[in-house]
Amino acid sequence: MCKADVTPYWTCVYDELSRQDPIPLPLQRLFLCLVAIAYLPIMCPLTVGHFVGLDDSYFEFDEAHTFNFLTLMSVTTGLSQLQLYVCVSLAASFFATLIWADTTATERPFRWPKSWETENNACYDDMFCEPSRKDRLIRRPGNTLSNFFYLSSAMVVLTSSYSRAFISEEKTSFILSDATFGTMMLILSISSTVWHGCNAMWSHVVDLWSMDAVIIYLPIRMMSLGVFVTLCKHSWDPIMASHIASAACMLIYAAHIHSNGLRWKKKHDQKFWHKHFPFAVRNRLLHSPYVQTKKDDTINSLSLGPIPLYEVYLFALMPVIHNIPSWIMAKKVYESFGSVCFARILNISLAVGWAYRMTERWALDACRHIKFFGERMEMAKKNGEHIKSFSWMTLAAVLSPTAVLHYCTGITLTAAFCHARSVEIIMLQKFLVL
Repeated sequence: MCKADVTPYWTCVYDELSRQDPIPLPLQRLFLCLVAIAYLPIMCPLTVGHFVGLDDSYFEFDEAHTFNFLTLMSVTTGLSQLQLYVCVSLAASFFATLIWADTTATERPFRWPKSWETENNACYDDMFCEPSRKDRLIRRPGNTLSNFFYLSSAMVVLTSSYSRAFISEEKTSFILSDATFGTMMLILSISSTVWHGCNAMWSHVVDLWSMDAVIIYLPIRMMSLGVFVTLCKHSWDPIMASHIASAACMLIYAAHIHSNGLRWKKKHDQKFWHKHFPFAVRNRLLHSPYVQTKKDDTINSLSLGPIPLYEVYLFALMPVIHNIPSWIMAKKVYESFGSVCFARILNISLAVGWAYRMTERWALDACRHIKFFGERMEMAKKNGEHIKSFSWMTLAAVLSPTAVLHYCTGITLTAAFCHARSVEIIMLQKFLVL
């Protein structure tokens, strides 16, 4: 396969994707406009709620707790404001230690284990555009240090689970599955830090595995809560209904973690991403040598077929699509929306992070400003202008699409957990479990 046949880096692939797609250009533009417009409703849950027929009684949770953000976090997590502060401080301490180790590495040169295959950058360079700092402990500071938000969220969820299990009187909800969710988020924060810090190939499979587990949990939890509500409405004992719903949630989640782990391990054993990143849009264009059918009509078993434009649009719509089940459950099952504050935070942060992430190299590769920052960083470094070099590096790190995704989705996961807990608290109170 000839790498020269692949669209060069720093070239937005949307135009090529548009030209190769059979959908007429006017319809493509219409769909693109609809994708952009579809983001607007999720920013305004109250407006959408009233539009779909939810009255003010669906939105009383925040009002009952004075609309104070920290109070809402304390109520939903079961943690005091001091405990929340300690969780964030512990995460900050971990990454502060990592920064210290990176800045003092010149005094104590650090080398990652050779067995980690850290010199294989083919997959990483196919995926991310943040400039690399070679021979440093943290090669890409933006993509690495932004995992602080995942670690903070993991600490909050794990501490909340522990508190509800052993300190609080509330022992009838999804404590075990919440603890597993927090553990998977902890694994995600560590594996993602290693993957972006040094490109260790083993960490990539753990990163993808734990990321999938973190993404899927809260929808499973909300559906399981729906099971609890349905059983209670059919005159089941609320405690028994809670145990059944919690057990179902844990079993489904554990099955997903196990089966998905085997799937990703198989791909790793096949070296699925050791030479390139098969999911990258540029690698799935018609002229790419990595598409499924070769010129001799044999099959590339480690690659995917040509990517259609609608797949990109659907991927971009994920923040909108994931809201649909929530609205249906709120109207038809829960008869309550939960915390509007957390719903607004999780939707806005997810929409911003997801939309900007579409400019990452493996997606549409539309982040030319990162290239500009990287060139200026290298120029300043050659001229011995260390302050300027550091400033350009910081800009590239802070505005890296993957770093921004980490900020936003870390906030999203915390807000989504608190929102799920707000609905759960309302349901437990409604059926006299609390």
